[in-house]
This record gives sequence, structure tokens and C-alpha cells, in this order.
Amino acid sequence: MSRDSDIDKIDEQIKMLQNGSDIKEKVDKKNTVDKPVEELLFDDEDDHTKVVSKIDEIEEDDSNIEVENSNEVSTDEVVEEKEETIEAKKEKIDNNNETENVDNKEEASVTSDIKSDNKKNKPKKKNKIIILLIVGIVCLFIIMLVVILLFKKNRTSVDSKKYTASEQKKIVNGYGDALKTIIALYYDKKEVILEYDEAIKLVKYDYDVDCNTHEIYEDGSIYLSKCSIDDVKTNATYGKKQKSKEKPTISEDAIKIYVSKSTGKATLKDPKNEKDYDVYGVKIDGEYIELSLLDEKSDYLYYILNPNSDYIGTLVNFKTGKKALEGVNYYSIHPIMYDDKYDSTYVAVVSKGEYSWNKDISYWGIYNVEKNLRIVSPQYSSIGPFLGYGTSGPRPYVEALEKNKIAVANYDSSYGAKYGVIDYTNGSKIISQNYKLMHKSGQYLWAIDSNDRGHIFNYSGSEFLNGKYDKILWVVDGKYVLVKNGNSIKLVNLDGKELYSYGNYDIDSVNFGTSYNNGALFQTTNPAIKNPDYDGKKDCLEFIYNGESKKGEVKEEICGGIAKPILYLYPKKTTKVTVSFDHPEYLKTTYPKFIDKWEVTANSNGDLYDKDNKYYYGLYWDEYKVHSVDFSEGFYVDSNDSIKFLEEKLKIIGLSDREANEFIMYWLPIMEENGNNLVYFELTDERESYNKINISPKPDSLLRLVIHIKKVDNKIKIKEQKLNSFNRKGFVAVEWGGTTY
Repeated sequence: MSRDSDIDKIDEQIKMLQNGSDIKEKVDKKNTVDKPVEELLFDDEDDHTKVVSKIDEIEEDDSNIEVENSNEVSTDEVVEEKEETIEAKKEKIDNNNETENVDNKEEASVTSDIKSDNKKNKPKKKNKIIILLIVGIVCLFIIMLVVILLFKKNRTSVDSKKYTASEQKKIVNGYGDALKTIIALYYDKKEVILEYDEAIKLVKYDYDVDCNTHEIYEDGSIYLSKCSIDDVKTNATYGKKQKSKEKPTISEDAIKIYVSKSTGKATLKDPKNEKDYDVYGVKIDGEYIELSLLDEKSDYLYYILNPNSDYIGTLVNFKTGKKALEGVNYYSIHPIMYDDKYDSTYVAVVSKGEYSWNKDISYWGIYNVEKNLRIVSPQYSSIGPFLGYGTSGPRPYVEALEKNKIAVANYDSSYGAKYGVIDYTNGSKIISQNYKLMHKSGQYLWAIDSNDRGHIFNYSGSEFLNGKYDKILWVVDGKYVLVKNGNSIKLVNLDGKELYSYGNYDIDSVNFGTSYNNGALFQTTNPAIKNPDYDGKKDCLEFIYNGESKKGEVKEEICGGIAKPILYLYPKKTTKVTVSFDHPEYLKTTYPKFIDKWEVTANSNGDLYDKDNKYYYGLYWDEYKVHSVDFSEGFYVDSNDSIKFLEEKLKIIGLSDREANEFIMYWLPIMEENGNNLVYFELTDERESYNKINISPKPDSLLRLVIHIKKVDNKIKIKEQKLNSFNRKGFVAVEWGGTTY
């Protein structure tokens, strides 16, 4: 082959590389043959085509033309490089005048080099595509992240400018109010204070508020600070931060109070599972009595301190260890009770300073213990008189008529007592202090004015039967009213409806009234009996009404009632003692003189001394007869056996030798004079049922004994009464008395 022909072939190869369409044309020409496309191949020695088995090879070869080298040069660069190689060869042939025997092997070598390079570049292109895809995905992710961060930053920037300081405070306050309401509602329902993390789950609020500092206190108040709104930090706070409450150290001799972790209820009783309770301790210096909690939900422990001196009522917060009414000048605190429970908010307080057992006082007031606030200034000598533990001196508690309403009194030796009723939550007067006597009658008040006229009030101060009758003599159970019109004595109800007419009797007052046989009994001295033959014994009239039969009767009776009741007091050591009665109106003669109460200093041997240091060996009184027995059981006693009988039975009952001697000395002459006697012993529970005695401090053991003696003409068989023995322990109080039939 000539040199020119070699050059022509090289030129032709260059043109084929530069113009891929020529390849396509040749392939198209081959497609005219009946052979399928997949059997055609390009670049034979003769016609630049050859037969292949798959079309993939065509695609590979076609792509080889455009492949890049290892340095990622383009296909054009490859072509240019090959052109330079071919040109170099051409130049070598021209310049060196080489032999014209450059045969087809040299041409094949050049072509083979091109194909070989193309095949080597193919896998490098695939790797590049994969790398580019990965890089693209990473870049896309980075771009999206940057966009999100920029958006958030932009939003924060906008939000930070969105709310002013006052608006931030308002939003946080609203959130705090909502949170506090949720906590309060949950506590009302479950009696449990929610934890913060639990409480915020229940709050629905228009703003995204989050507070890094948060406190929920035992009183339900909350404190929030370091709050952010929609991730924007603020300086806004909510509520007031409380100081950490450290529990008082619990010493071995401290009083322990247990508060349930689940219910919040407090108790003084040792629980079975102490781990379920928070334990608090209160150290009490000195002896105490009447230890109690104001309420199972209250934080206050109440006790009477120094029982051997002044009986100081003390109220202490067992969680903080601090006494109630801090900063108030007082001497003693006493809870207010109604419906057998303490009022945990209001207390009666005795002023500090001039208070003394040896002086008449008028220093009782009312305070709100929760708010440390004075409601009624100290101005009353007595609060709650004649109503359970009515008091003009220290008592375990004072008794209200009902919630918010309490009787009050002022006493002076020149005019006596003046009673009224106030609302102890605000000090307003409900019934003015115009009455010398006031006591409960059912759910009503029976009061007597200075003219001995009776009045009936409900606890709200509304008066009944006012002006309908000349006199209202007495009221029993708030439903039986004995009245007088002229000399006519009638029984009516509170509406004025007549229940029974007893006829004409010249009486102006009644000694007492009481429940009797599902009805009522009223007793009075009978001035209408003027018969000279009257023996002087049946000096009383009793107006009786049977509530079942709706019938009444009048009986003439002996007015003695219970004769010579006497009370002995034996504390463990010298103690100041106060004594009162649920029904002081039943008392007649008293010694020492009874006005509202007795106040004495008692020694362990029973010696008693009043405020003037005058000595007594017991407290004496007698009562109107308000209780009778039917002698369905008891004892028959012949006068000759009276001494033996009394000594034997009194020993079983539990009187001391001295008490038994005094008892026998009084009642033996009566039994011996009677000859034949029926005897019944009324003991403590029965005696307490109709005129309870109130002793403070409360005795550890109390015996009350009344002997009922009835004269009979002949020996009578009677069911023998079973007697229980009295166990004398601790502070002992003993009362005995008797009555005859």
C-alpha cells in the first residue's frame, strides 16, 4: 500500500471519529440486510462493519467513542489527542520519507489503541455518575437543612419582636392562671396536688409556654420563672416563690402527726404502713391535755398546755412548727366547735395582759387563724355560755350554735349576765345582749329578759309568738311551749296552735322544763295551794304532756328533786379545775355560789380552794326533779338491813371509805324512817343523759351516783339490779346524791 493511501485511511478514521453520523449511516445500510440489528458491528478492515451477537455491544462501542480518560478529559480531547498521534505519524512518514511498506498492521495498531483506550474509560464514567449522584443528594440535604434553620431563625426573630415585655408578662400570667386552675380542680376531685409534669399535660393554652423553673406548693399556689414563649426567652414570672419548708426535727418525745401521701389527710394514730405517710413532729414543753387536730385537712395541732397552772390553749402548725396567730398579743387560743367538729378557720382567743383567774374578765375575741386576722375584738366575758362547753375561762373548746353563729355574754356583779348572739365570721349582732338567761331548746333559743318574760328565737334571730300571749313560760325541744293568758295555762307549738289547756293556775314562772314520755314536763313551785291542812311536802306542780296520746295532766309533787349532790375532785397533783353543767337552770341551792361555772384549785387529796383561797371539801348543789324511775328493777331493803345494804352496795359501786361514810350519814336516817324501801341506783351514763357535767381538764375516770328511795308499806318482790364496779384511775371525779318518792 502506498504512503498516500495510508494517509487517506488515517484521514478517513479521523473523519469517522469527528462525525459519528457516518457510523450511523453505515449501520443503517447494514440494516437493509435481512440480518437483525443486534448482529451488526462497526469497524471491519474492509467495510468497517462486522456481525455481533447483541445490540448491547453496539451501544458499548458507540459509547466508547465518547469516553473520557483517567484524568476526566472530554471525548473531544480524546479525539484531539488521537488526531495529534495520527498527525505525528503522518509527519513522521512525510518527514522521514519512510518506506511505503507501512501496511495494514500499523493502521490496525492505531485503531486498536483508540478502541482499547475507550474501553478502559467506560467504568470510570459509571463511577463518576454514582459519585455525582451521592454528592448531589448530600448537597440537597445540606441546602434543605440550611433553609429550615434560616426559617426558624427568621421565625424566632419575628416572634421576638412580636410580643412586648408587658405582653409577655400577660401571656405567662394567663398560662400560670390556667395551670393553677387545673391543679385546684384536680385537688378538689382527687384530693391530691399534681406534679408539674403531670399538670402541664392537662393545660390547653393558645401559646407555647415553657418554664424551666417551676414550683407547686402544698397550699396550691405556684411559682414560674425562666419562661419562654414559642421558644423565645422572657423575663416574665408568675406567682411568688416560697421559702423551702423544712420539716421540724422529730425527737423521740415529740408528738407525731401522719399525713397520707395519697389523700393529704392527717391523723395522730400510728398508721400500718408508715411509708405511705409524711411524718411531722411537734415538741411540747410541759404537760398537755385535749390533744387533737383541728381537722384532718388542717395543718394545725391543738392542745391545752400547763394543766397545773392556767390551761393555756395552744395552736401550732405541725408542718412549720410555728404557733398560730404569730404577732397577735393573746393569752390562750380555743377552737370553735359545732356539729361535733371544729371550725378549722376561726378560733376564740383570750387577750394577753390583764387576764387572771382572780378577776372578772371581758377579753374573749374571735380571729381568723388562716389569715391571721382579728374578726371580733376581745370584749366578751363569755363565749358559748350554757351551750356545752360554754366558757368564761379556759376550756378545750367553745361551742357554737351552728356554723358562723355563737352565743356571747358579758357579766358584772352589779347587773349579772347579759346574753346575745353574734356571727363570729364578721362580728355582726344577730340577737342583742338583752337577756339574763339563754339556752338551747331543740334548734331554738329560749331567753328570759330582765322582766322575766320569755322569748323564743331561731339561730338567725327571728322571734316566735311575740305578743300573742301574756307570758311565754318555757320551751321544750323547740316545739312545746308553755304559755299564760290571764290565769289560763296552755301548751302550744311555735305557730301558736294550742296542743292542750291545763286550766287556771296562779303562776308567774317555771322552774324548768324537760322532755318526758315523748312529750314535755314543766315544773313550778305552787303558790296556788293555800289549804291550811296542806302538809308542806307537795309544794310543786308539774304540767305534763304525752306526745303520743296528745293528752295532758297536772300533778302535785314534792319539789325536792335530787338532794345533796356533792362533787369530789382528785387530780394526780395540784390542778386548777373548772366545772359547769349542760343545764345549769336545773340547779337550785349551790355552795360555793355557782355563776356560770365553778373555778377551784384541787389538790390530790381532794382539798379544794376558790380564787380567794377559801377551803371546800366538795362542791355542793341540789336540783329540780327532772328524772324519775319506775322501780322495775332495784332492791327491796328493810330498815333493819339498811346499814349492811348500803355498805355492801357502795363498796361494789366504788365509793371510797370517806365518800361512803358521808353518803350513809345522809341517807340512812331517811331509809330507817321509811321502814320498808325500794332502792334503785342511778349511775354515770343515766345521770349524764339529762344533765351532763363538764369538768376541765377532763377526768380520767368519772363516777356519778344518785340513789332513788321509795317508801312502801310491805315487802315487794323486785328484779335485782346488776351493779358495775367503778375503776378509779388517774384524775378521779366522784359525785353522789339522791331523791325520794
